[in-house]
Amino acid sequence: MKEIQKTEKDKIEIVKQTSIEKQTVFLGTSRLKKGHTMFEVNYKEHTIVEAKFDGIPVLKFEDAKNGNVSCSNKITKKPDCIYVGALNKANALKILKREVGLEINLK
Repeated sequence: MKEIQKTEKDKIEIVKQTSIEKQTVFLGTSRLKKGHTMFEVNYKEHTIVEAKFDGIPVLKFEDAKNGNVSCSNKITKKPDCIYVGALNKANALKILKREVGLEINLK
């Protein structure tokens, strides 16, 4: 006798992938003095690193021709971070202590 085995058919699911829209919110501007660097201070992990800018600003010929010659660098804000413009890391710590009242001991 033949044994009859019942097999289930594979289930087919159609999944639609959606893209997550990232919205940028303008928080403010900061002008750095000549020779200064923008530092990213993480107050939970107690670290200071140089802030990374998003891409290179592009100046178009048409804008320069019309007099719009401003090139601005943008930084994406990370959670638990404060951004400070200073000459070096030691000065960034002094500015944080003076302006924000936050004292960070580097590990």
